[in-house]
Amino acid sequence: MPARKSTTLLLITLAAIIGLGCQFASQLLSGAPPEGGDVNPATPLPAATAVPPSPAADESAALVPPPPAAAGACANTFYPLVPGNQWIYQVDSGDQSSKISLTVSQVNGNQATLEALSLDSGVTTSTTVDCQDGAILNFPLLLMGFLLGDASGTLQIEHLSGVFAPAYETLTASNWDYRWESNYLASGQFSATVEGETATGTLDRSPLTFRWRTPGAGEAIFEATSVPAGDFPRAIHLTREVELDFKATLSQGGDQVTLDSVLTLTNELWFEPNVGLLRQTAHHASLKLFGVSFPIDTPGEIKLLEFRPATP
Repeated sequence: MPARKSTTLLLITLAAIIGLGCQFASQLLSGAPPEGGDVNPATPLPAATAVPPSPAADESAALVPPPPAAAGACANTFYPLVPGNQWIYQVDSGDQSSKISLTVSQVNGNQATLEALSLDSGVTTSTTVDCQDGAILNFPLLLMGFLLGDASGTLQIEHLSGVFAPAYETLTASNWDYRWESNYLASGQFSATVEGETATGTLDRSPLTFRWRTPGAGEAIFEATSVPAGDFPRAIHLTREVELDFKATLSQGGDQVTLDSVLTLTNELWFEPNVGLLRQTAHHASLKLFGVSFPIDTPGEIKLLEFRPATP
């Protein structure tokens, strides 16, 4: 392979990996109302009212009210998947901004159906979330444009083990001082462009791990935050570390290169109990390639613009 083509392919490869890696840092929420349907009328955010514990209840259960029973097996503190609930988010990435809407269209047994709509393009996507006794096992990675840069593509995520968001009972049993992990396999195709040259690549069952933690026990979980939807003095603050064992084959102009690298990144997330995600930031990322770690700039933020709860 000529030196110039080899260098060009390497640059494209790095851009693709960094872009795809940033994509993973940011795709962990999404949304849309049902295609062709009406959304619920806007209503004020409900105030989180504490539920008085029974004499036998653990004190930690009084910190946060239980999730709404209307979500069934998907009744989760962080992702309350009640049919009819709708969230509208603003996604900022560098100098680009977009809006995403997410609506729960139905809950059937251990699955919830989400309708995701890009308010900029009008494209609607339907996806399912798997639940188990109030725990969320997987959540759609649909925000393909957030921090994506010049890399784009389609990804499929296969759940292996662990939970994306634990059940309320699990969190209260630990007085909210909890760490958990979930493991997946990522597959799909993507492309990236550098200086007019484009390369395509394939991910084939690359291991993807999420590691979550709360900042401590009891009152330590709360931190005030503000978003366009309002001020939230007692939001639950979580830290999430993401690790992708990136195995990919890229091709450009008949040439191919196979790479094995590790992407690590950290997100900070704030949730209003039984309302959902308020804010998400990506503040640190690095890529280990050829035995060398490269820092990745990951500017961007997801903010809740409006929450429209299901009508009774």
